[in-house]
Amino acid sequence: MFTQNLHTHSTFDDGQNTLEEMARAAMNAGLTSIGFSVHTPMPFPSCWTIDAAHMPEYIAKVRQLQRAYRGQIDVYCGAEWDLYSPIAPTGFDYVIGSIHHLSIGSEFPCVDNSVEETKYILRRGFDGDADAMAEAYFRQYEALARVKEVDIVGHFDLLTKFDEQWTFFDPDSPRFRAAATDAMDLLIAAGKIFEINTGAISRGYRTTPYPSETLLRELFARGAKVTISADAHRTQDVAFGFAQAEALARRCGYREAWQFSKTGFVAVPLDETV
Repeated sequence: MFTQNLHTHSTFDDGQNTLEEMARAAMNAGLTSIGFSVHTPMPFPSCWTIDAAHMPEYIAKVRQLQRAYRGQIDVYCGAEWDLYSPIAPTGFDYVIGSIHHLSIGSEFPCVDNSVEETKYILRRGFDGDADAMAEAYFRQYEALARVKEVDIVGHFDLLTKFDEQWTFFDPDSPRFRAAATDAMDLLIAAGKIFEINTGAISRGYRTTPYPSETLLRELFARGAKVTISADAHRTQDVAFGFAQAEALARRCGYREAWQFSKTGFVAVPLDETV
């Protein structure tokens, strides 16, 4: 099993458990390392991000856990930095770069909030044209690719979160595919790693990880690096779906994934038995 999860939330943002509870759960799940990836502040009201005033406390607490659990599990201090976040993505061991919003005039609706909000975005911003919405969403990755501190691309096709409940997007549409692959090419050229993210499965929205198998095959064909993460918000999810994610990766051609270590990212072989 892949033995690291770098996408982990806690009570500092929208997670349900403390940092220490998550670290202990990771040890019990057989992980050798865990990275915390607090949602960074946004320039508009948000219930799922850390308050900027609490960022020093978050970093101090993670560093304290690093020392307390040395020799038992490696603990890393990361961030899930959103493209719209007003703070610089600096001072962390690693950074996951994610895009949760679209800009529509003076509004910044969230693409993964609800079916109703996705319907609103389509109607309000794109006259019901799902391909146009996908093009606008994936176009934002051009800016993310230029942020050198970003190591990992978070849930690349997040806007498809509700497609198993309510079909909004056609991943086989030439426009959708072109928008996604154009974004891939920019991110790969910038050296970014793509996560295979099982979070929406553990929360009951999907039965397969991000990105879709179609897009993951495109990533493999382009030589993209991947990692596996649980996007865990609860202790029971710290390694959720890792066997499924590994099996998907191998089915798409991957034989290795990338883990963070004290000296940077290194490739590790995927389990051949999954």
